[in-house]
Amino acid sequence: MIAAAVPRARLDLLALTGSPHLRPVYAAMRDGRRTLLVVPQRSGACSVPGKPFVALVGDDTECALGPEAFHRPSVERFARSARGIALISCGIMPGVYAVAAEMVRLGHSTLIVETRPEREAEWMEALRAAAPKAAFLMCTTAEGTA
Repeated sequence: MIAAAVPRARLDLLALTGSPHLRPVYAAMRDGRRTLLVVPQRSGACSVPGKPFVALVGDDTECALGPEAFHRPSVERFARSARGIALISCGIMPGVYAVAAEMVRLGHSTLIVETRPEREAEWMEALRAAAPKAAFLMCTTAEGTA
């Protein structure tokens, strides 16, 4: 996993022109006291930052691979460190990202796992086992629409 500091000017631009659902998250990152982690499939081990974070675990590619495509101890540390966890297995849910941005502004870390419906149950089981007391939000497809 490669960590990089993003200049404030770039975050200002992303907060205005980035993917609409991520704009609140970019805006929350601007002051430097928060961290955004983007964790793609097969990215290897990553450490939990020492400041509030939003971790986006991206398993929503054309071929979702489930928790096994990620460094399990790292994902478990993110889950245990997070005040809230969102599992999204449907389309983009802008409100989830806005809530994550507000939570990190308040000093609470958040984990968002983006996946596909066929991997939803695996992720739910792994996340609940890692952090049984975390607030948990599941965004799923309506029955019969997947």
